Amino acid sequence: MSWLKRLTGSTDAIEDARKRAAHDSEPVPESTSDQSSALPGGWGKPDVSDEGNVIVIALQAPGLKADTVSVEPKGSSLQVRAEGERGPGEHIKLDEALKFPEGSDLSGATASYSDDKLVVRIPKAGIKQQAG
Repeated sequence: MSWLKRLTGSTDAIEDARKRAAHDSEPVPESTSDQSSALPGGWGKPDVSDEGNVIVIALQAPGLKADTVSVEPKGSSLQVRAEGERGPGEHIKLDEALKFPEGSDLSGATASYSDDKLVVRIPKAGIKQQAG
């Protein structure tokens, strides 16, 4: 189970972003006993926000190297990757797939890293709306 799913309790990143934008004060669900975080110490919970035409996912993630951060669309998923070091001999690796509704075009997504913060920006125009 991915870190985003564990922390937000969601398997649908866009639905989670919509809920968070509508209810900014709503807390992230607590992990259950069978869910343990794979996040390195010092990493925070992801902050998902709606900034008009863009969904923004920000995560305090000390230790990553900015030149290793990448996002790659794979069908209706967005693969987020980065690597770094937490200390001598302690290699960290992020390799997560964020799932979106089938038919989404995630080619406009970007990722950046500065001041120990990983930021993924996903244009809403490419996210297919689910019927419902």
